Amino acid sequence: MSNVELTGEVTRKEVNEICGKSIAGLCIVHPVKNYVDGIPTKMFEYWGAGIPVICYDFPILQEFINETHAGICVPTMDVNAVREAIVKLFNDRKLAQQMGRNGRKAVETKYSWDNEAAKLINLYREIEASE
Repeated sequence: MSNVELTGEVTRKEVNEICGKSIAGLCIVHPVKNYVDGIPTKMFEYWGAGIPVICYDFPILQEFINETHAGICVPTMDVNAVREAIVKLFNDRKLAQQMGRNGRKAVETKYSWDNEAAKLINLYREIEASE
């Protein structure tokens, strides 16, 4: 485990420092309904930090990865596939950096809180107009 550092609880500033030194962020969660059907906030945080995501191949996550080209989906619960994805990005820094840029761009242009707020306001207006 010479390449793994267990930090325990860290501050937001420390999270930013850790992400700045990271090649990728892991969104590896057990395949329970809330995770299989949900979108982890952590994925957007990693993208916002400009690093690609390695996640399981839950359909909703595959859609995001296929759309953004900002990470790698691996078969669910396949530890070797996770390891291979990490090694791939470690060995191909250009690919990791491009995926990180893609994620950052997705957060800035499509998945920002401002964009989501605009969608919500539009939904409220549509509901109000239909009454």
